This record gives sequence, structure tokens and C-alpha cells, in this order.
Amino acid sequence: MNDTATLSRLFSGIQQDLDVVEQTFQERASSGLDLLNLASAHALSSPGKRLRTALTLLSGKLGDYLFEKLLLVSVAFEMVHLATLIHDDIIDHADTRRGIPTVNARWGEGVAILLGDYLFARTAGTIADLNDTRVIRLFSDTVATVCEGTILETLAAGQLDLSVDAYLERISRKTACLMAACCKGGAIVSNASEEQAEALYRFGIHLGTAFQIVDDVLDYTGSEESVGKPTGNDLRQGLITLPLIYALQAQNNGHSEAVQQYMLDKRSGEDNLNAIVHWVAQGPGIEAALEDAERFGQRARDELSIFPPSHDREVLEELTDFVLERQR
Repeated sequence: MNDTATLSRLFSGIQQDLDVVEQTFQERASSGLDLLNLASAHALSSPGKRLRTALTLLSGKLGDYLFEKLLLVSVAFEMVHLATLIHDDIIDHADTRRGIPTVNARWGEGVAILLGDYLFARTAGTIADLNDTRVIRLFSDTVATVCEGTILETLAAGQLDLSVDAYLERISRKTACLMAACCKGGAIVSNASEEQAEALYRFGIHLGTAFQIVDDVLDYTGSEESVGKPTGNDLRQGLITLPLIYALQAQNNGHSEAVQQYMLDKRSGEDNLNAIVHWVAQGPGIEAALEDAERFGQRARDELSIFPPSHDREVLEELTDFVLERQR
């Protein structure tokens, strides 16, 4: 079963609500300026798995499922996610995302920056409509943490001696914290206890960490069709990820010098990049990284034990399996 079919099965119980979230997102992201509307619609046209919205709704299913509140939380954090992607594409000078030209490639960096800022502003208004200081604080902390993660990523670009711990801290702040916020936000507005909300936050952190590790593995082993970007794209951006860290630790054999040379002069060409990607893909770094992803996946499952067995808890457990097994 492919990724789309698996998610369709897992999300069957919330499919109608997912559709409402998407429609409301488009309405809330609209502007009185035609250019912003055009750029926003273009950014929204890039297909996604709606994983964060699903996490919000499924977390709500473990408590009192109050969809009107879950709708606002879902829309807000999807807006945060899209805004960060738009800004990431500017930082990375990316021309495409999932085969579609980026906003900065089509309209320039100025429009892209302002569109991201506009979405952050619309997010704040959506969160305010909930009138819940706990969610407002969660939103504020999450945006700040994502910014910190992006700064850490920028500072670590090209560092071949990056430690595993530094890598994990970076992805926890940049990727995992947003998934965690979706889970906790869904729990808060569904009247979960503080203990349950914190357990779901940790579930999201562990799941998001596993998700990013697998994503970084797929950058070496996947296809552009499956991951939405060319193989080796992280290395093109100077990003040192877990598969490369482990590969360099396990069997250097002069490869450190080759990677360093590529970092110093990316004009050395695609042949050098492809050789490095092939070396990592065929080496022990891939398996070592996937073993770490499995460990984080198990930690995520363990956090769900605070909830009694149910169909909705089982869906979250299966979603964890999906994150670990997608398009290998």
C-alpha cells in the first residue's frame, strides 16, 4: 500500500473534518490584495500529507472532541507550518518544492518574506479567537522555538564535526516542536488533563524527531518524486544530517575530505555530489539513522500508554508506524 492509500485509511474517521480545515485555511489566508491572494494560493497548491492537522484532530479524539475549537488550532498551526516553509525556501534559495516553483522563485524574495509574515499575523488572529491563554502561550513558544531551530541549522551549515546531540537538538526545535504543539493544542482544547497534554506533547516531539530522521534518510535513498526534492538536496544546502554523521564516523576513508571539498566549492559539480550521496546511501550510516528513528518511534508509542486502549489511540500508533516506514 502506498503512502496516499495508507493515510487515506488512517484518516477515514476525520476526513470530512480535514476537508473543513483545508477550506477554512484558504478562507483565513485570504487578503484584500490580489498579489498576496495569488501567492498564497500558489503556496497552498503544493500537495502535502496534512499530517499536522491530523495530529491535532486525532489528539482531540482522545478527549472531548470539540471540533469548533480544534478547527481553529488546526488552521493556526498549518499556517505556521506554511509560513516557515516559505521562509525556509528563501533561506535555502530553493526554486521548487514538491515539483512546484517556490513563492520566492516566482515572485521574488520580498513578496515571499511578506507572505510568510502575513500568514504569521493571520495565525495570531486565529489563535486569539480561541480566547485561551494556554494555546496563545503554546503558539508563541512554538514560533520562537522554530526560529531558534532555523538559526541553529544556519549556524551548523557545513560543520562536518556536528555531533549527534547537536543534530537532534536542531531537529527537535525546527521540526518536532511543531508536531508536538499540534498534539498538545488538540489536547488542551479537548479538556485533556495537564498530564495527558504533556504526554501528547512528548509524543509529538518523539514522532517529529523520527519523522525528520526518516526524511533525512530519504534525502539519500529516496527519489525526487517520493520526497518532493532532488536526492542530495540537504548536502546542496550545506546541511549535515544524521546519515552523513554516522557515515563519517563509521568509515571515513578520505570521504571527509571529499565532503569538505564539496562544501568549499559546490561548483565542483553534480558528479561529486552524486558520488557522496551514493557512498552514504550504500554505507552503514543509513541503517544507524533508521535505528535511531525506530527508537524515537517507540518512545512516541510509549507516551500514548497514559490513554486507555481505543480506536483513536490505535490510529496514532499506526501513524507512528507510517512515519517510520514511508517510501523507503
